[in-house]
Amino acid sequence: MAKSAALLRIKSSFLYLPAFYGILSAFLAIITLFVDHLLLESGGRSTWIPIILLSDISLSQTILSSIASSLLTMTTITFSTILVVLTTYLSQFSPRALQNFITDHATQRVLGIFTGGFIYCILLLLLLKETEEKQLFLVPAFAVAIAILCLIVFVFFIHHVTTWIQVSNLLHNITVKTIGSMEDRFLSKENAQIDSPWDDWESQDIATKKPIIYMSDKAGYIQYIDIPSLVETSCKYECIVKVERKQGDYVNGDTPLLAIYKNEKDISKELFMSHISVSLARAPLEDVEFGIRKVTEIGVRALSASINDPITAIHCIEQLSTILSRLSSMPEAAPYFNDKNRNLRVIVRNPDFFEYLNISFSSLIRYGKSDYDVVTSLFHALTIISNHSDGPRKEEIWKFTQHAIEAMKSENYLDMEKLRLNQSLKELLFSLSRSKEFTHVMFQ
Repeated sequence: MAKSAALLRIKSSFLYLPAFYGILSAFLAIITLFVDHLLLESGGRSTWIPIILLSDISLSQTILSSIASSLLTMTTITFSTILVVLTTYLSQFSPRALQNFITDHATQRVLGIFTGGFIYCILLLLLLKETEEKQLFLVPAFAVAIAILCLIVFVFFIHHVTTWIQVSNLLHNITVKTIGSMEDRFLSKENAQIDSPWDDWESQDIATKKPIIYMSDKAGYIQYIDIPSLVETSCKYECIVKVERKQGDYVNGDTPLLAIYKNEKDISKELFMSHISVSLARAPLEDVEFGIRKVTEIGVRALSASINDPITAIHCIEQLSTILSRLSSMPEAAPYFNDKNRNLRVIVRNPDFFEYLNISFSSLIRYGKSDYDVVTSLFHALTIISNHSDGPRKEEIWKFTQHAIEAMKSENYLDMEKLRLNQSLKELLFSLSRSKEFTHVMFQ
């Protein structure tokens, strides 16, 4: 969580890599033209470079203009392909899944290389000047090499799109990025310094004090909370800051966002609010819950009557079991953060493990409880998660299992289906060390 929100937003922006490649190509055009003139002055062209790679001013302009128009056409086709992919994501998967394709670096690099190649050729057309004596240029050879590179990248992009449009690859990508966000958040150095209970007496002491409440400046989702900067600022003003909302929550102008515990009231609101990023859309900046909701939403949409694809829903449950299994093996997020002198400075709200279970599977249970395969897959997923969990988290899994069974009891399963469901349920209860409860919860 040490990275700034601004840097993370820039890196996740759709224009980040295309702009970088565009600027790089402009410098490359100037450098190659400079090298061309340097070789001309030193007379090294005839010695080091084959004459077949050199072109006069007329042929150079023809080559550069042809390559520039071709790259512009390829860029247009690429943008059209991206729009087709986005339409598919909107209609079949989830609107939230658009970010995964748009912010994918492979997609951005393709657009960046096409944009850079076009800028390179256009700048060379502008900078190449006809002289009185006949002069040969090397830069068209560089432009041809870039055009060949762009053609290879275009073939890669077609393969990339056909791979990304498959739901299995999309779910795998979301899972990998969500696990990466979990590791950045829960295994960070700041999170590893969890205090002992007696070190957090300040959190009980401030309950008797009246805080200064700061409301959100605008409506939107909390994208990022810069904890290290909040700790540093609160240490400077010798106060304790309690963040009233967690990352990913929706806030508006009437939502309490920060509670400042300090005797004096000489604190700048803008200074503290600048450490919290609020935007109109949620972003996967260490937002674990957002990644889980993406997978769940794809599964729920697959269970809808219009799509009716329970196999995709089962794949979503399997990916959720991978995410929650990794989450169950990690330490809980630290709610308290201290300064260098071990004084409490920042208190944050974190969801517990049961809340993650509820976000992941409740909607899938509601819409898929009538499907025997979906229910069996759910029990198997909970068993996998339980095998990676300790005692307290097993209790939360058992609590959620009871909720799931209660929702399924109203369904009329066939006798053979009940037999298989009871077998899966027995394996789950054994993993939870709750085998004695089987007779009370089994399907009859």
